[in-house]
Amino acid sequence: MKTKKALIVTALGLLACQAANASDLFASSERNLLVFGSYVDKDDSDLAPGVGLSYFLTRNLGIIASTYWENTDGSFIDNVTGEAVYRVPLRALALAPYGLVGIGYSFETEETFEHFGAGAEFRFSRNLGVFGDVRWQFNDDTDDGPGIRFGIRLSL
Repeated sequence: MKTKKALIVTALGLLACQAANASDLFASSERNLLVFGSYVDKDDSDLAPGVGLSYFLTRNLGIIASTYWENTDGSFIDNVTGEAVYRVPLRALALAPYGLVGIGYSFETEETFEHFGAGAEFRFSRNLGVFGDVRWQFNDDTDDGPGIRFGIRLSL
């Protein structure tokens, strides 16, 4: 029982230290590399690895350019996407919920698509975070559907 209490007190202390620094974790003029796994509900889709670059113009408003590989057949780059992101860093936590809208082009299906969604990012430090989001994708020629993305964010 004493060990359990000691672990709880230690965890709370670490969270308090992290929370004190949370206001410094999300900054303006922030550049990041995103490495993620993605899934969009389409025919023949699997979990797809992806990469992206983000830049936050302000502490809250950012842009992202990314791509992910749905399969290894066909073109080397399967798609390209541009997104606008609005995040709200929570001062008491190292967490920033966000909303996003985007537009892209699929070289595999030769169609444009649009999406909107929401997610959250947790920062371990100013340079390292994890994120996840869900979205609804509108495809011009194929069926519309949900998508998910989760990964790590490394500050550049």
